[in-house]
Amino acid sequence: MPAKKTNPRVKNLSILLGVSGGIAAYKAVDLASKLTAAGAGVKTVMTNAACELVGPKSFEAVTRSAVFTSLWDIPGEYEIDHIALVDWADIVVVAPATANIIGKIANGICDDLLSTLLCAASAKPILLAPAMNSNMWANTAVQRNIKTIKKMGFRLTGPQTGRLACGTEGVGRMSEPKDILKAIEKISSKIKRKKK
Repeated sequence: MPAKKTNPRVKNLSILLGVSGGIAAYKAVDLASKLTAAGAGVKTVMTNAACELVGPKSFEAVTRSAVFTSLWDIPGEYEIDHIALVDWADIVVVAPATANIIGKIANGICDDLLSTLLCAASAKPILLAPAMNSNMWANTAVQRNIKTIKKMGFRLTGPQTGRLACGTEGVGRMSEPKDILKAIEKISSKIKRKKK
């Protein structure tokens, strides 16, 4: 069997993967798999809506790590999950980043585990991969929120133009996992890593 191919820019990186409730959530499983294969440690946080589209077990299988879905889960240790997860992470990635989660970030709304940890992670590099219908992407409120989060220091990859879940062509397609991986590599080259 050939040796596992690791990526020196991603190897040993602690990546917190947030998955919000867009149909592109299925691509996030592939992204988690690629990151794990490249040598990164991946912990996944899913919104309730994301769990309706993709099962947490899919992420557990490819990352060999527990998936976090609620502020009220107690994994056996008495730590505050969103703080412990943020402290662990080198980079936070949200893929897909729906209009809903982008709106929460822009307005400081913390009503679930993912939005709460994004608020707590303001000192960490955070990469968002937006995904939504082109009409939603063009919405004035969404564009205002995009400008706000960019000013706050959030990085974006995409969205791309292509076939959308509704069957139309337009802007709003989530970046492909390989493109998100490249964006993570670029960010990782600029951060000071914690000693493992």
